Amino acid sequence: MNRRTVLPTVLLSLLSLPAVAACSASGDDPKASAPRPLTAEEADRMALARFTAYRRGTGEVTATVPSGGRTITLTGRIDWRRHQGYAEIRDDARPPARELVHWTPGGVAALPRWTGGLPDRPPASGWEVHRLLPHGSALDSVLLLLLHLGADRPDNAQLLARSDARRLRDDRIGAVPVLVATGPGAPGAPAGQGRPSSTRYWIDGEGRLLRFQARVASEVQWATADLPATGPAKPLPAPPAELSRATTPAH
Repeated sequence: MNRRTVLPTVLLSLLSLPAVAACSASGDDPKASAPRPLTAEEADRMALARFTAYRRGTGEVTATVPSGGRTITLTGRIDWRRHQGYAEIRDDARPPARELVHWTPGGVAALPRWTGGLPDRPPASGWEVHRLLPHGSALDSVLLLLLHLGADRPDNAQLLARSDARRLRDDRIGAVPVLVATGPGAPGAPAGQGRPSSTRYWIDGEGRLLRFQARVASEVQWATADLPATGPAKPLPAPPAELSRATTPAH
């Protein structure tokens, strides 16, 4: 899979950082009401979203990533405390290309031509490693964003309420009511003065993030990650030795 399509903008993170690529802050749903500033209660819920993921520790994730006319599907687990992800990815070619990937903020180890699902004990050899760069591909961007969906403390609700984050609508994921809101276009930007947001959050009444969307690179379609709130997922296996060696700074 080609991860080297260059992003036209710098990869930017979540809530405390600007968004990935500028786009309209309104939702794609034509029935949605006009976006409006967050209420204090909505800002509190958004401020908890990354902290609740971190407090959970590990979580399941299923994501779809548009990339150069194809769709890449990722199925795996994230450890928000150790800042690691582990997943099987495949594209929609016929036959699909499949890889097993383990990644950290510094890089990704990929086992190409993979057919074995998501094993608890992945192979010890055969991994190909490269660094995750801000100017990498749409897939690299999403891998980094997924790791940023956990934080060891709540975000600042007062800053969020004053930012250009917007409530889009109320919705449901299954039977669970959720708030759908855009992230701020810039950290603490006054309403209407920041970059248009390219992140969207589906947050339940307990502040748990159940779905996340981002526009990455020049893609028209949203990348979407579903994060079921089913309690902690099983621990991730240790990352391949090649990944640790490749991403450890030389002294």
